[in-house]
Amino acid sequence: MSTEKRTQERFTLNLEARISYRHSDDQSPVIDTVAANISAGGAFLKTAHPFPMAAKVNIEFHLGFDELKLLKFILSMDSLKRLSGKTVWVQASGIVIRREPDGVGIIFDTDYQLTPLRPTDSNE
Repeated sequence: MSTEKRTQERFTLNLEARISYRHSDDQSPVIDTVAANISAGGAFLKTAHPFPMAAKVNIEFHLGFDELKLLKFILSMDSLKRLSGKTVWVQASGIVIRREPDGVGIIFDTDYQLTPLRPTDSNE
């Protein structure tokens, strides 16, 4: 009998990611990390940074076209066609719901919207 509670398909992609959150009156630095896995509902990000539980975070994922096709829940077919062959930074926001020694579990906001920010610049 499976103890899996997730209702959405999860993908193990090890995507380059950036995460930040606001605490106190200061904006935290942007932390480069890796999204070990991702689904339509959330992601697990590898990081040693001690994000507090329930912290509101902003995340950018660096996605190539093959990953975009796998994660088709984030973009319409028309958007996928326009981005064919490109890599993009995709933005999301969410809340820290789990902390582990090697990272944090993030649940995307209920009204989340993952949208392409920009194609990758040649110097990134």
